[in-house]
Amino acid sequence: MTKTLLENIESIPALPESVQEVERIYQDPESTFEDMQKAIEKDPLLTANILRIVNSPAYGMKSNITSIKQAISLLGKDAVRTFVLTSAVDSNFEIDLSPYNMTKEEFALACDRQLALTINWLIRKESKNLGVLAPAAFLVDIGRVIIAKTLVEDGKVDIIQKALLAGKDIASAEKTACGAQTTDVTATLFHRWGLDPEIVHIIRYSDDPEGTGPDEQRMAAELKAVRETVLPNGEITDESIATAKETIEEFGLDMDAYENALEKVLNS
Repeated sequence: MTKTLLENIESIPALPESVQEVERIYQDPESTFEDMQKAIEKDPLLTANILRIVNSPAYGMKSNITSIKQAISLLGKDAVRTFVLTSAVDSNFEIDLSPYNMTKEEFALACDRQLALTINWLIRKESKNLGVLAPAAFLVDIGRVIIAKTLVEDGKVDIIQKALLAGKDIASAEKTACGAQTTDVTATLFHRWGLDPEIVHIIRYSDDPEGTGPDEQRMAAELKAVRETVLPNGEITDESIATAKETIEEFGLDMDAYENALEKVLNS
């Protein structure tokens, strides 16, 4: 990583205390739903943000969710903890992705769709993995925001612009410009924040699931398929779905559950 990129990662503030408290509770095997509920409700802004996310059409709630207790009861601690982390990112980042010809709204759409697809795909049969995959799916591309800032400061926006115009691999262009790709930067930031090491590991290997061990490979492949489905600007195309399905078949993932989840996301 270049000096500027490392400095920009270091400049990101620590997670808010309310978020850190929720994370401590989540990691404590002796904690209860009520412990998490109380920690979230101490922060009115955090509470409001979570209820806004939960009531998004992407999660298909049959009635309006009006309390954190309801949210945890219906979606579980894993999903709600992810919403807490997403809220923290919203408050810690000034998002400017103009070097990628992307708007803040497009980036937000991509993050939201990746999270919704992951939760709808795995919540029934692989809910135990959501503690890792849900935050990874929503936050995996936050490194791109830091890279964009670095590209502007180092005067290397043209490297990404040329790659985009030529339809080339953006990750390779990022490495050329600042010595790291999006997943590397996100994993480094999460390590600095002290988040679950498994989340950091899965993000690092989401570009290359075969590079990790058998226990982590399935989750890395699931994250890879989610990122392939949802393009960086939030679009989902026939081509992106076909690419994701190749990954799903290659790693023996649950195709039926994926297609059901995809339908929910596309109809939301």
